[in-house]
Amino acid sequence: MVQPAVQGIQSKGVVANAKHWVNNNQETDRSSVDEEVDERTRFEMYYPPFEGAIAADVGSFMCSYNKINAKSVPGSGWSCENPETLQRDLKDRLGFKGWVMSDWGATHSMSIMAGLDQEMPGSSYMGDDAIAKAVQSGSVPDSRVDDAALRILTPLFAVGVFDRNNTNTQSNNVSSPEHQALARSLAARSIVLLKNDKSTLPLSSSAGLKLALIGRTAMDPVVAGGGSGEVKPSSKPRPYDAILAKMGLTSPPAPPLQPTPPACNPAGTKCVYYDDGSDIERSAKTAAEADVAIVFVATSSSEGHDRGSLSFDGNADELVAKVAASGVARTVVTAVAPGAALTPWRNSVDAITFGFMPGQEYGNALADVLFGDVNPSAKLPLTLPTRENEVNFTESDWPGVGKPQRVATYSEKLLVGYRWYDAHGVTPAFPFGHGLSYSTFTLSNLHASRDAVGVLLSNTGTVYGAAAPQLYLTFPAAAGEPPFQLKGFTSIPMPPGTFVNVTFPLDLRSRSIWDVETHSWAEVKGTFGVTVGFSSRDPKALKGSFNTE
Repeated sequence: MVQPAVQGIQSKGVVANAKHWVNNNQETDRSSVDEEVDERTRFEMYYPPFEGAIAADVGSFMCSYNKINAKSVPGSGWSCENPETLQRDLKDRLGFKGWVMSDWGATHSMSIMAGLDQEMPGSSYMGDDAIAKAVQSGSVPDSRVDDAALRILTPLFAVGVFDRNNTNTQSNNVSSPEHQALARSLAARSIVLLKNDKSTLPLSSSAGLKLALIGRTAMDPVVAGGGSGEVKPSSKPRPYDAILAKMGLTSPPAPPLQPTPPACNPAGTKCVYYDDGSDIERSAKTAAEADVAIVFVATSSSEGHDRGSLSFDGNADELVAKVAASGVARTVVTAVAPGAALTPWRNSVDAITFGFMPGQEYGNALADVLFGDVNPSAKLPLTLPTRENEVNFTESDWPGVGKPQRVATYSEKLLVGYRWYDAHGVTPAFPFGHGLSYSTFTLSNLHASRDAVGVLLSNTGTVYGAAAPQLYLTFPAAAGEPPFQLKGFTSIPMPPGTFVNVTFPLDLRSRSIWDVETHSWAEVKGTFGVTVGFSSRDPKALKGSFNTE
């Protein structure tokens, strides 16, 4: 998934940057914490996304603020002066040919010999004078300076920076109707349908329907995170207005009040009620007047600190529970979060949608999904837990222990995410890879070999939709791998009543593990288990095997 993003950026004459290298996996004390990660875990769990960027010829990397294995590496262990992760792993073992720049202010010394090519944003340690003195003293050879310059200039030439005028100016219209339409389409395709009991969704606006929209983010949606990467949206359509439009209704002329006057058609057969959720008892009464209540919950987030809990902001959990118990016939929860979140009310509601920082067109995109103009096809990129700290992290895992140097130990090693749940037999709230559709799909005719796995995918439903079959491998036990490993997936749009043969190619790497003795990938011999389904816990998944001996 990284490769198309890099290729798209660089096709526009802009050098892409892969960050943050590496193990910048917590924001708490990010400028001082020492991340203790073993070699195999780094290569199998944390390096592959960066390898994808390298395969796409990404021009630059950015090293992070944290330390990595400071107790065992030469020097202080800072990411931007860590010779093992910068020079040995990134440049020598992974073959990165571009340049490494520091995160802003993440340089602590003259680090060019450790693999850093550019200090940002200033020149406290690696300015012209400092580099010149280092060369004159013999501590930095001319060849290393030449190497850094070549690494910086080559990507600039490769994307055409010196061959054409810069058209990426502030006067460019990045919010054209075409861009807004694309943002809307991408947002709709990223919304995960977690639950849809009683065929609650899609909603129909043709017949009489009374909706209650509960929660302030119906009027002011959370669409992105904060921090240095934050982009101010040029517009932010409200879900409230988008839903009214689907219903053929118009907003009341007055600003939203509490309680807000309902928007209804002249006959009163179609209405949309709104309540901001600040008074839970009032919200429940508003919901009880409707056929369907849609509760909007979200959690804000920003660079520089970790979330204090996995709960949604404010009184969200109590609000959802009260609305679901109000007597309304159907309850839908629309959720937005930057990552994992708790859903303690999931068994009390009829439908749940989940968006991950969906962007400025979320309001319109959500309405498209709720009313069936877009058939949801997204899958969870993570596991949603049933409770806080379900994976039993200790303080030494996060945020780390020790004074004055806090050390965070990756004790789970390879058991990251769904792998931990599989290894410990724990049932999550919603599994990795899960996501429903308004259509139905089946898999059949599994066949497997060391080079490829194939299945027949059929759309057995009545509407057009996209299915995302997923391939998981189980390594021979002696390999010491997690029980299941995702090795392939695809998304295929299909008309109803059609079928297609799906092939997942398997290369040598997909059957290999990182050998810490030879410091290289080693093919595993033996019998591999094969699982193909629509999530990591699909009870109807197809099973098979192949042998590499």
